[in-house]
Amino acid sequence: MNDSQLITEVQGAALHVTFNRPEARNAMTWEMYQGLAEACTRVDEDPELRLMVLRGAGGRAFVAGTDIAQFKGFSGDDGVAYEARIDEVLGRLAAVTKPVVAVIDGHCVGGGLGIATCADIRVASTRASFSVPIAKTLGNTLSANTLRRLIRVFGEARVTSMLMLSRRIDAQEALVSGFLTEVTDDLDAAAQRTADQIGDAAPLTLWSIKENIRRLYAGEGIDDSDVIGTVYGSADFSAAVEAFLTKQSMTWQGR
Repeated sequence: MNDSQLITEVQGAALHVTFNRPEARNAMTWEMYQGLAEACTRVDEDPELRLMVLRGAGGRAFVAGTDIAQFKGFSGDDGVAYEARIDEVLGRLAAVTKPVVAVIDGHCVGGGLGIATCADIRVASTRASFSVPIAKTLGNTLSANTLRRLIRVFGEARVTSMLMLSRRIDAQEALVSGFLTEVTDDLDAAAQRTADQIGDAAPLTLWSIKENIRRLYAGEGIDDSDVIGTVYGSADFSAAVEAFLTKQSMTWQGR
């Protein structure tokens, strides 16, 4: 896939995937999610590719979540289907058999943070930041699977504070938490160095580590459709989408 919104290109042994909507801080469209899933299949099926590198265009954001305009008119059932689709795409990304590197510059928000959690290695610029401010923006929710991924990499206490307080954490805190492996002012050099190190490593060793980690953390499925449906079907969510798109303030009603 190589279009204006999501660009894939081979550089050496790496498949580079660039989220390319800088005017919208690389907010994801349905087509971009589909393109990401297709990129996962491509890197798995091509024996010449050793890793996948994810980046955002423009320097302002890695990915600023899902494009909010796509939520207009959502019902509870639409919310359940949406979160199921996100679970499917993130699950596919997490299941890539080769290393995935996220190169994060600027904001990494909501669905973008979900994407980043599925990478094996994450490097970031000093200006990177991480948040899921849904409690003050749209009033939507996350699936249990997405929460599990966030808690796995950040810890329950930090994730709870990020979500309930709409707290943004900076690159240094993300580094201390273990989420990032490196914070640098020369992100391009760090990204290339990381790709080179992975490209020089034993592929089956890397695969075995990924697979065993995946099996260690595999859990039973959770039916949370009633919770997701209630939130996405609420008057608050519908009103918040309208408020966001029209740049109006939002007063939460709890219904």
